Amino acid sequence: MISHHLILILAMILASSSLHGGGIFWSDRGANQLKRMQFDGTGLSTLALSGEVTSAGSNVRGITLDLVNDRIFWADNGADRIQRANFDGSSSVILHTISGSSFPADVHLDPDARLLYWCDRTRRHIERSAFDGTSVMPTVSDAAPSGPYFMDLDRVGGMIYWGDFGDGAIYRSNLNGSGRETLLTGNNSTRGVRVDSQGGMLYWVNRNDKKVHRVPLTVLGGPTPIPLTHPAVETLYDNLDTPHGLTIDIPARKIYWADTGGNAGEGQGGSAVSRGDIDGSTPMEVLASGSQPWDVELDRRCLTYDEWRRRCFRVDATPEQTTPEANPEADPFNNALEYLFNLAPLHPDGSGTLQTLLVVDSPTGLIHPAIHYPRRTGTSDLTSWVEVSPNLTEWEGSLSAPATMELQVRPLADGMEEVTARALEPLSELPVVFMRVVVELLPTVPP
Repeated sequence: MISHHLILILAMILASSSLHGGGIFWSDRGANQLKRMQFDGTGLSTLALSGEVTSAGSNVRGITLDLVNDRIFWADNGADRIQRANFDGSSSVILHTISGSSFPADVHLDPDARLLYWCDRTRRHIERSAFDGTSVMPTVSDAAPSGPYFMDLDRVGGMIYWGDFGDGAIYRSNLNGSGRETLLTGNNSTRGVRVDSQGGMLYWVNRNDKKVHRVPLTVLGGPTPIPLTHPAVETLYDNLDTPHGLTIDIPARKIYWADTGGNAGEGQGGSAVSRGDIDGSTPMEVLASGSQPWDVELDRRCLTYDEWRRRCFRVDATPEQTTPEANPEADPFNNALEYLFNLAPLHPDGSGTLQTLLVVDSPTGLIHPAIHYPRRTGTSDLTSWVEVSPNLTEWEGSLSAPATMELQVRPLADGMEEVTARALEPLSELPVVFMRVVVELLPTVPP
């Protein structure tokens, strides 16, 4: 808090909702299909492709999402090509066909640089191109002895992380391929690799040991790679069947994986897409079954409270936990506010979400109290505004008669934006001022 004049509090109004926006996309290699479902596994559907291709391919592998343009990219090892379609399956195109012997496996996007990366297991390198498949160039040569198989981009840190198909090592390099390092060894076939640079964690699948692991980034990158037995390596989920593709949802603190079912009956979650907590603290949930689920990716945008509830809570969560007014983790934010701010409702994590500040109005030179906060956008059931009070009894501000003005709105990822708003009255007129964010959940008509 910058000044004793400015005190921030929160308020909310409740209603109900039920529509569908984002969700889970996954490739089913055994069925030669791309699939989509809600975060809890309901509403499973197959993308009906139309355009240049009407089939996902004969050997569908890794997938990635362009959330700016609502498009899915994927690798088809059957035809050795990289393809793209809209989220509804329309306007499918072949972006790039790899000549000669190759094995396109995983794919990832750098939306800021508008680059598409993919692993080529047979050629043992990582390539990249423009979003439209042109300007193809090798990025990491001789990436792994038996070929890179799964990868992730850390755009904040400017790094690529990937695993070796056969020997169980995990590597990284700069985005341009320089500075290649071996980080960890000892996996029994490395699969899905994901990095959380903000949280400082690396996640991956140990396929034939049937486990999902993580390790702090701080223990990686020394003069020698660490072994799988290093005390900092955590096992989040084990006794799985054949875990494969992996993705993480940092704001919701969830981890998702696809299981190909190659060791049918030997563990949990075979031939299915499952999820758990990002720290492994609750039992895994099997969300949906398939023929041979291979890779999984998330569209984390939530258009309604109901969709956000499915994303953040277990399927068996009770209404006492999931109603908008509930506050299961007993922090300053109830569920409605967690929905607005894109927080995890089961983990106290609101520190720094709301910031107070003082701003100077350029034309007048007067100082105004202000608030800086994230909010969800594009929803069908959510609205919010800031109210101002001198005494916690009389409040001013509404959608029709605002008491603040927005100075800046900056787009963020996953359907969020960052807002800075100041009070209309200057600080000289408000010797003591309270500000609160009001959240209103509006009723929606079911589809």
